[in-house]
Formats: sequence, structure tokens, C-alpha cells
Amino acid sequence: MRLLSFLKKHKQYANVILFLAVAFLTAYTIYKGINTTDLIKSMKQISLFWLILCIAAVLTFVLMEGIILWLLLKQKGKKLSIFRCIKYTLIGYFYSGLTPSASGGQPFQLYHMAKDGNGTAKSTAALLSMALFYKLIMVLMGTGLCLYWSKGIKEYFGIYIWVYYLGLSLNVIVLLAILTFMSIPEKAKGIVHKVIHLLTKLKILKENHNRNEKIDSFITGYKDSIGFLFSNKGKMGVLTLLTIIQRVSLLLIPVFIYMGLYLKTGNPLTIFLIQAAIYVAVDMLPLPGAQGITEIIYINALGSIFTEKYLTASMIITRSVSFYLIFIIGMAVVLLNGCDCIQRTKRSSHRLVKELES
Repeated sequence: MRLLSFLKKHKQYANVILFLAVAFLTAYTIYKGINTTDLIKSMKQISLFWLILCIAAVLTFVLMEGIILWLLLKQKGKKLSIFRCIKYTLIGYFYSGLTPSASGGQPFQLYHMAKDGNGTAKSTAALLSMALFYKLIMVLMGTGLCLYWSKGIKEYFGIYIWVYYLGLSLNVIVLLAILTFMSIPEKAKGIVHKVIHLLTKLKILKENHNRNEKIDSFITGYKDSIGFLFSNKGKMGVLTLLTIIQRVSLLLIPVFIYMGLYLKTGNPLTIFLIQAAIYVAVDMLPLPGAQGITEIIYINALGSIFTEKYLTASMIITRSVSFYLIFIIGMAVVLLNGCDCIQRTKRSSHRLVKELES
């Protein structure tokens, strides 16, 4: 009971424990019985050139999101460097990977953006606008796969086909929620007020008389932001294109690995489509970093293409580059940012002491 009480008060520790537990179970389940020597030999077979392309694809993913956020904040009249927006991206990716359904990323991004002097309402609108483009691309991609490649999804996903439809449904629900905020703000306000009232009654949220006013202000601001974007077709086109490039960059990683192993057992386009389907399936699942289910579906769907010899090696490289590499870089940014904040606080304290002494 004491442990549960402690974890409720310190959710960050609960998230870390959950992340590590899922990571351990995933590693144990998948790598049990694998010959480590053979696995290392298989991993060494990949061409360095194609491995560098995998890393370049991940860096493109991060860069594109940073540029998208920069353009959205620039629209708000905020003068920010792209590098600072990339910092927000990496912080968001770290906390998204640490929390179920990637629920922790945006709140922490918002915290750091607000701390750097960006308005909370405007920063939230920028993050939600980015989420709108992302979910729109995901839903279009998922729906397109259903309409034009349903046979392939059923064939390669096998018994895990339900995960695909669940993932697509969750993405559709989130997209509809965002569109509701945009198109019918008054009804959205009413729905949110009722939910807040219920949560307050259930003692999940504390009583706050200013909360509804802040929510109304945010929804109105978000509607105005989206209205501006939709009236500016040029910027809409640029943001859509950047989002497509960003999402496609990650989907290319298993294709590059396949090319780097010089295999002839499949088709690069098929690998790309399978990876797109996996991406749609696991994106919204309530597991930190979608660990476990991503690896299981990967092995099930790509087993016949990478063959038993290279399957585990290809999966390790794919997940290491597409998830763990950015996650570790994001963690480093969070730690460095924390150290920087401590140093700035110390400097401010020293200045204040000197002013008082003089």
C-alpha cells in the first residue's frame, strides 16, 4: 500500500518502472533462446552506408518536427531558433516514449515552451496544430492501406490484424476530437466543461474556478490559429509536406536495413507498406514506447522477408535507430536542460545576493 501511495504521488517514478518492466519483458520474451554470437554476426553483415542512411532518416524525422514547430510558433509572432524547437521535439519524444500512449510528451513540451517565454495558450495551440497534421497523415495512411492493401495487411499481420484496426480506430477518435475543437468550438467547450465537472465531482481534479475560463480562452485561440492556417493554403501545403517527409523517414529504416543486407527475399515497397501498417497499429497503444507489441508484430509480419537468419538482427537495428536512439538523445537533452536550469537559478541567486549586499 505504501508503494502504491508513493507511486501515485510520484508518477514519474511509476512511468520509469513501467518502462523498464516492459523493456525487460520484451527483451526476455523475444531474445530468449537466441544465439548471441550468431546475432552479432548477422548484425555485422549490414552495410555501413545503409546504416548511416538509417541514422540520417531518424535525424530527418527530428529535424522535420523541429521545423514544423518553428513554423507554427513563428506564425504566432514568436522569435525562436530552429535549434530550440528541435530541443522541444527531443524532450517531447523522451517523455512520449516513457509514458503510455505517448501521453507525457506534449505536456512536458508545453512546460518547457512556457518556461522559455512562449505563451501557454499559444504554445498549446501550436502543439495541437502539429498533432492535427500528424493524426491527419496517420489516418489517411491507415485508411489508404485498408482500402488498397487490405489483403497484404491480413497476410502479413495474421492473428494480429485486430491490433491494426484498433490502432487505426484510436487515431480516428483522436483526429475527430481535434477537429471538434476546430469546427464546433462552442459544443467542444460544453463537452469539456461537463467532463471537468464530472472529474471534479469524483475528486480526480481539484476545484478551480478559473479552469473553465482558461479552457474557453484556449479553445477560442486554437480555433483562430487553425482558421489562420486554413486561410493560408501555402503554409498549409508546406506543413503537410513536412509532416509527410517526417513520417516517411521512419518508415524507410527497415527498407534501408533490407538493402544493407543485400537480401533478395522480398520487395522494398512491401517492407515499406508493412512498416507503415505497424506504425498505424502501435501508435496509440497504452504501452511506453509501444514496446513489446511493436517487436512481436515486426517478427510476425517481416519473418518471411528477412528470414530467420536476419530477422532478429533487423528488428534490433530498426528499433534501436527509430526509437531508442532518439529516446536516449532526448534523455540527454532533458538532463542537460535540467543542469542548465540549476546553473541559471544559482546565477540569479548570486546576483540577487550581490544586489542586496550593495
